[in-house]
Amino acid sequence: MKFLMVPLMTFLLWPFPASAFDRFDIVTTEQVREMLTAREAGTGEDFLLVNTLDDIIYHHEHIPGSVSLPWTRVADYEPVLGGDKAKCLVFY
Repeated sequence: MKFLMVPLMTFLLWPFPASAFDRFDIVTTEQVREMLTAREAGTGEDFLLVNTLDDIIYHHEHIPGSVSLPWTRVADYEPVLGGDKAKCLVFY
């Protein structure tokens, strides 16, 4: 039994890359700040900033210019995302 546990634990604890994130670009807080500044100046890419937290948290505090789309109700808010597949969506 001891010999089986070592390979099993090694497999379970081995760091595997998250394959789902390969399809998405990860942006930093500083990059979002720069994107917001450029959008306000009219020189940046158009994007949709989406707050995925609960409505209560959104109404208490959120980044100006973001929309509330709680992750538990994404299907209900599909029209908010729009049909433009080329538009950049930033979720936080």
